[in-house]
Amino acid sequence: MDSSHDPFSLLGLPPTASLEEVKRAYRRLAMRWHPDRNPSAAAEAQFKQIKAAYELILDPQRYAEWLASATASSTAEAASGGEDQTETLTLSLEEAAQGCVKSIELVRSTRCTPCHGSGKIQRTHSVPCAICKGVGRVRGESRATRLCEACAGRGFVRETACEDCEGSGWRKKLRTLSVKVPPGILHGERLRLRRQAHHGPGAAAGDLYLEIRLAPHNLFELHERNLHCRVPVSIFRLLIGGKIEVPTLNGHAILELQPYPEHGLNYTLTGHGFPKKHGRGAGDLVLNLQAIYPQQLNPKDRDQLESLDAALADDLEQHAPELADWATRTHRR
Repeated sequence: MDSSHDPFSLLGLPPTASLEEVKRAYRRLAMRWHPDRNPSAAAEAQFKQIKAAYELILDPQRYAEWLASATASSTAEAASGGEDQTETLTLSLEEAAQGCVKSIELVRSTRCTPCHGSGKIQRTHSVPCAICKGVGRVRGESRATRLCEACAGRGFVRETACEDCEGSGWRKKLRTLSVKVPPGILHGERLRLRRQAHHGPGAAAGDLYLEIRLAPHNLFELHERNLHCRVPVSIFRLLIGGKIEVPTLNGHAILELQPYPEHGLNYTLTGHGFPKKHGRGAGDLVLNLQAIYPQQLNPKDRDQLESLDAALADDLEQHAPELADWATRTHRR
């Protein structure tokens, strides 16, 4: 049990309660919340808390240690304003580069209104006991029956667990925060939202940290602030050079190709990469061109390529030195 749960409060007792009062409260609550007798979804968790509180009070040394820890924790929390919380905020590459406003949903605990946080509802008329199903008796370990302690054998009760909070006294509530993300934020960096962390009922608000995660992009890979992109280009355009359009984070740019193989397949556009913070420029856009060969050729295409190959063969030394060398070595045999 941590320092945020007072064992006496969980048993519905003041800290001055006697040992006999503690035992009676535990037996009464155990009958109500034991999972074998209570079918509600919150029963098991409630029973575990009650049992842990009971065992803690019965052990004087453990209780003294818990009390010291609770006091220290309360003092530290008051000084710091509560525990901090870290959540993940996933952004697209464009959102991280240009900045954006994101809405995030967080869960916080609020006191249940219908039962005023008690976890119990006082009925205007009696209802069947949920433990014994209105019979007034329950089966024990030896299969013999005994009086139901939850209803004192009457079979009916006026007080029942609150259905809205399932007897816990607290309800989960969604809250939405609007977060302004500055341009140029990178994967792994964090945004701090002061006093927006909530850890549970009664807990002080600490700071909420949003850790940035960048979603995979279908075109770019980010390395530091340089963007890397693989661009397929026709083998014919690579051979003759010329202008092609390439993608950037802000749209498109024009790349001037030099004839291949005079220039390789890697190009860099300076300043077209991921932006730096505070408008201090940007990284580079690194382009790796991929030569794409045609998959199907019609007769006219083949005739044109035959003409080009014949023209190439007329002066292999100039146009294709490797082919010229190959021809020389093979003709010597």
